[in-house]
Amino acid sequence: MLPAVLGAAVLGAAVLGAAVLAGCQDTSEVEPFTGPEYYPLAVGSYRIYDVADTAWANNKPTVSRFQFREQVDTELTPDATGQSVYRLIRSRRPTATDAWRVDSVFTVTVGERAVTEQFNNRRTVALVFPVREGRVWNINAFNSQDSVTASNRLYSRVGQPFSVQRNGKTYGYDNSLTTTNNLAVDVNACYTSIRRTTFAKDVGPVYRISRAFTHDPGGGKPCDNTAIYLGQSRSEVLIESGK
Repeated sequence: MLPAVLGAAVLGAAVLGAAVLAGCQDTSEVEPFTGPEYYPLAVGSYRIYDVADTAWANNKPTVSRFQFREQVDTELTPDATGQSVYRLIRSRRPTATDAWRVDSVFTVTVGERAVTEQFNNRRTVALVFPVREGRVWNINAFNSQDSVTASNRLYSRVGQPFSVQRNGKTYGYDNSLTTTNNLAVDVNACYTSIRRTTFAKDVGPVYRISRAFTHDPGGGKPCDNTAIYLGQSRSEVLIESGK
């Protein structure tokens, strides 16, 4: 089923989430309203990503390569809080010469305080405004995965240039920011969990990386963070965008 505009049941969560996001803001200084330009959305616009996906089992990787296209299909009726909601269609193809096939559909909501993404009815906070180096927030402020007081997402390299290489080509951006999960909590001797996204100003998400590794061999043996007994990693690099 395609994601629907958020109903009354979500309004309560939205109010709660807004309160949590407001709590993250330092009101001791006046800051310019910055942020939405790092996730621009317009009906008909698209982004194509080159994806490298690796599954790990007993320290052996299996790599697959493909492409994703994320296209803004529709601007929906504003949600219960009056925020703009966009529906995006994610399509997939094995190579650049293959036809696109629809993979999934998700929504992106742009509000005064944040941009949220909703995949499979789970809403997460991608960006909070205004952007500021070192600012932290709760990515799960609109769902029940964490406590409402959790701080598990961090801004870094705000306004800094960013470049990444893929298939022998370098993709560079003059102004970017990066969001990362709490590595102090999510990376240890037994488990690794990394979620990092880089957004370029006036472009959107340009680089995503996720890693979830188990370093525990089981059987009472000690963890070894140099070995991956089970896990998956994925990197996505923006290689084309337009409208």
